[in-house]
Amino acid sequence: MRVKTLVSSFVLGAWVLAGSMPAGATEEVQAVWKPQEFSFQFQSFNVFYSCESLEAKLEQILKQVGAQAVVRVRSPDCGHGPARMPRADIQLLSPVEATPDALAELKQGESKRDLAARVAGKSAEAQELEKPFAARWQRVNIGKSRTMPSLESGDCELLDQVRRKIFPKLAIRVVESNSPCPTNSPSLTRPTMVVDALTRVPEPDEADKK
Repeated sequence: MRVKTLVSSFVLGAWVLAGSMPAGATEEVQAVWKPQEFSFQFQSFNVFYSCESLEAKLEQILKQVGAQAVVRVRSPDCGHGPARMPRADIQLLSPVEATPDALAELKQGESKRDLAARVAGKSAEAQELEKPFAARWQRVNIGKSRTMPSLESGDCELLDQVRRKIFPKLAIRVVESNSPCPTNSPSLTRPTMVVDALTRVPEPDEADKK
């Protein structure tokens, strides 16, 4: 199985993401990176992924909405073809508005800082992630991106389950879903979904690096 550690800078990743989004951003707000760790069970009678493929697709979707994630899929079928009833263990950092509750949660203990360090790849970067930064709500069209591969027609159920099971954990507002999933057969249409996602505003020197 592919073992992946995020060592890339969250700052530059957020700028690449913001640059690929349509215009129409809202006013800036103060935000912080929120570390989270949870499992996602993918269930389908029509579509099956290899463990590596499911990892890549989940990371792609999460990156497009402004999160940075390490995804590891677990299944007895990993390495032996399509995985049946795979479970994805997800560690991620995503922007949330810097409310008093969010700031208090970040200071609760070492477990959150340790998780941030594992996702960021370096403890020094984890310390930086605790500092508030400027963010704004951006309109994102998932499945259509100039910087990421398009989703495929068979990804309809995956995107729908991500919307129902993962997006409620993030600063995501679903605006429009164009991914009708047939009940007893795979979809023949590439799924797309329009959401508003809270994303980091790049600093001026970051814009020069784009």
